[in-house]
Amino acid sequence: MTKSRELQISIPCNFDLLGLVTTAKEYKLAWSLNHCLGLKLAKSQDLVINFVHDREIIISNYTYITTHCTFRLLKNYAISEPANDYLLPELKNIDYFLLIKNESDTFELDNYVERLGEIDIIQSFTPINIDNLDNKENLIF
Repeated sequence: MTKSRELQISIPCNFDLLGLVTTAKEYKLAWSLNHCLGLKLAKSQDLVINFVHDREIIISNYTYITTHCTFRLLKNYAISEPANDYLLPELKNIDYFLLIKNESDTFELDNYVERLGEIDIIQSFTPINIDNLDNKENLIF
């Protein structure tokens, strides 16, 4: 008789995540974020996330990298078939994520959050507690 054991791994998530709700196309959202927040998000290669059982999803990705920060604008739903797959299925009501990986002591997330309210095409936004996500490993690239 063999005993089964479950391995539990804690994934370190050293980034901030903002959920954005909008009907805007991704390029228009990226332009608005660039204009309002002073970013330079540019279309990057789509992310291919492979799951067990030979399943994969393709997620649209805009990136801006500075010496101390990396900003990623990620679409929550897949651009591949089937299109009803989500990057974070537990947050199906969120259209996009702004992932901010900060390696500086001077970065103020609150300044960015405050200015998001000035962007007309964003209906709502919310900071997301990564520790409460079931599928946070989908955000590790």
